[in-house]
Amino acid sequence: MEIKEVELIVFSIKRNDDSLLYMKFYKTGTIIRQGVAAAPQVQSSGIGFNKDKKYFRTLISLIPGNLLDRPLAHEDNIVNDKVEYVIAFYAASDNGFTEEQAHWTKSTGVRFLLDSKSSTGNEMLSFVERFTMQAVALTDEWYFDIMMKGHFDMQSPLLTKNDVITVPKAKEEKERDYQNYIAQSVSKINGDWTVQPYLDDKVYLGADQKQYAPRIDTSTGNFRILFFPKELSGLQMNFPIAKKPKRKKANIDKPKGKPHSQSLSKKLRLL
Repeated sequence: MEIKEVELIVFSIKRNDDSLLYMKFYKTGTIIRQGVAAAPQVQSSGIGFNKDKKYFRTLISLIPGNLLDRPLAHEDNIVNDKVEYVIAFYAASDNGFTEEQAHWTKSTGVRFLLDSKSSTGNEMLSFVERFTMQAVALTDEWYFDIMMKGHFDMQSPLLTKNDVITVPKAKEEKERDYQNYIAQSVSKINGDWTVQPYLDDKVYLGADQKQYAPRIDTSTGNFRILFFPKELSGLQMNFPIAKKPKRKKANIDKPKGKPHSQSLSKKLRLL
């Protein structure tokens, strides 16, 4: 398969039977994502139709030419606590469809099936980890807004009425899913919350069709995202507004050199 033929890229990480991450990037612009690549599993998912094709183009630009020559696979000899990484590529639909209903006639990819305590490490596994996390970074803000819509019914301008959002139905399970997302996705770096750039200058539309501004609140000792009517000023709110850091451009570079010190596989094996 040649790079120019690729029409779909699929990413998957599983821990035993739990899907920790599942993403699809179509050449048409449609994207699908579930999870944050960490345990415990985050089940909430979203499908975004006709999104910016830059996501797909960016990922295509990061693929080494020889990666598509033939399928690659590795499986540890002894696997008790399974961790599976998959990146798959599809091309040449023969039924006229180019998305979920497509019948692809060409496919290739990479698969690693490891024990969580495995010491396996090689250049290809390092690439799979980096490439997967670059795909995650591309969709982090969109997935954040999927969570805001699915759990608070707050509509971001990044979402459309055609986007499909799925969250657990049971109240306790839904709350646990959201807390798992927050625990795995939110942290402080140099004093700034990692999700703050997703909130800056953004207005959400509530179920009542009114506009709301999001704010981070830690006054109770826990991290919370609250929504206030847009017309309220910061002085009218009963807690300090988090200082807005300068927005930094995403650093999406072609994979090269050694992976970051705390690799994805190492994180999973420490869980």
